[in-house]
Amino acid sequence: MEVTERDEAGHIFRIRVEDSKAAQLLPDQNTKNNGTSRPSFLSFLTRVFLPSGYPRSVSPDYLRYQILNALQAFCSSLTSLLSSRATLEGYGVGDASASATNALLLTVLQDIFGRLTTILGAFFFGSSLFPEAKKYRFLADVLNDAATIIDTLSPLLVSLYDTYAPSIATSLPFLPPTVPLRVYTLCASASLRALCGIAAGGSKTAITMHFATPLEGTGDAGDLNAKDSSKETILALFGMLIGTIAVPYLTTPWSTYTVLFLMVSLHLFINYIAVRGIVLRSMNRQRACLAWVLFKSERSLPITPSHLATLEHLLMHSDDDIRSYPSGNKIGQCTMGSSFSACYSNPETIALFAHKRYILCLDKKSSLVVGKAPHLHILLKDGYNSADQLQAWLLACEVARIFASHPSETRMTVLIKDAIASVDKDYATFMEDMQKHGWVTVALSSNGSTSSKDESDYHSPALLPGSQTLSFTVGSPKSVILDFQPSREGKKSQ
Repeated sequence: MEVTERDEAGHIFRIRVEDSKAAQLLPDQNTKNNGTSRPSFLSFLTRVFLPSGYPRSVSPDYLRYQILNALQAFCSSLTSLLSSRATLEGYGVGDASASATNALLLTVLQDIFGRLTTILGAFFFGSSLFPEAKKYRFLADVLNDAATIIDTLSPLLVSLYDTYAPSIATSLPFLPPTVPLRVYTLCASASLRALCGIAAGGSKTAITMHFATPLEGTGDAGDLNAKDSSKETILALFGMLIGTIAVPYLTTPWSTYTVLFLMVSLHLFINYIAVRGIVLRSMNRQRACLAWVLFKSERSLPITPSHLATLEHLLMHSDDDIRSYPSGNKIGQCTMGSSFSACYSNPETIALFAHKRYILCLDKKSSLVVGKAPHLHILLKDGYNSADQLQAWLLACEVARIFASHPSETRMTVLIKDAIASVDKDYATFMEDMQKHGWVTVALSSNGSTSSKDESDYHSPALLPGSQTLSFTVGSPKSVILDFQPSREGKKSQ
């Protein structure tokens, strides 16, 4: 009797059972993805540093990202050693007048600035880290390199400041003359590293979840995180080994700064290529806008995740921007989950959304002027879900697209009517097309709130088969409308 089995590395074996007491293990000779009975060294490294079941347990872009991530980690290790040496000089190492107490106080001051920055960073950016994972993943490296440059250049900056700073600069209230400039540089680098930790932590979670969702089968995010930690440890050790050999030879400012800027430039370039290569299959505002505008303008082009990944911008544009295709010009701006007080309240426009769980309106300070991008707001009603958010965002993109193509129309109500008709006509086809090209869909769920109003007059957006919608991620709304009550004048108010 023979039993055929496959291990987690993909090796296929035939186990020949001779009798009840013995079994012979043989490699399968008839399978293309066959293995050997003796695991090779490469197979051992695969089992140690790659997730179990690789490559079936990860997304297709995992290996490319990990290779580039290894290269950027090596560059980061070298620059970190240069930064650490300059930081120690800032603490007073090599200075006969320095004391351990002053070094301790500097460390405490750095820690205070870092912790306060962490709190503020989490407050301002926390809800945007997951939907804008690629942007904040690259931003984390920019912040870390900025902190490294400040630390490494701090001795030079202090020397130049003491030599050339005019007397008025030393008398400024925010630069007390008794506090050395190196204190400010060390605190600034600590704050930048704290922001880096916030951006890297939140974005890494989203990217890890993406890598743990293969096209077929299931992945293990916990195992993937553990194996990534193993790789990062080995790479950090290797970088420190190379750095300890190279750093003692960098004794002059010219050689130190040359290596610093070379490694930082290479580090950012590799990170940019690595992050651009991540092919996320869930929607955020930028990808949804690109997909919709591409769908309306070029029906023949496939809206695949890999194609949209090449069109995404990382740091140059705001998350609220609505841009045209293929020029990339800004044609509008829309804020999700705004307060009713931020909108130009036109009862005729509000009445168009009586049967929807959202309202699209124009900003109070904005206007429909030719050549100027309008600023729109999306107001969410109680009981909204991810499908409502997605459809509202696509409607805002359609309003901006129609106004850009017909700038002579300056009546907001007419624009919204035309946009609603266009979205209602193509929304179901758009959703089916996105599902066909491999975009992630999730089960439709409400935001957890319950409205006391009878919702029989609401019409939910068209859904994919199985009550699913595209995975659309966006930050938490600032406010949610609970109810609308008709006033005595026949108008509707909050």
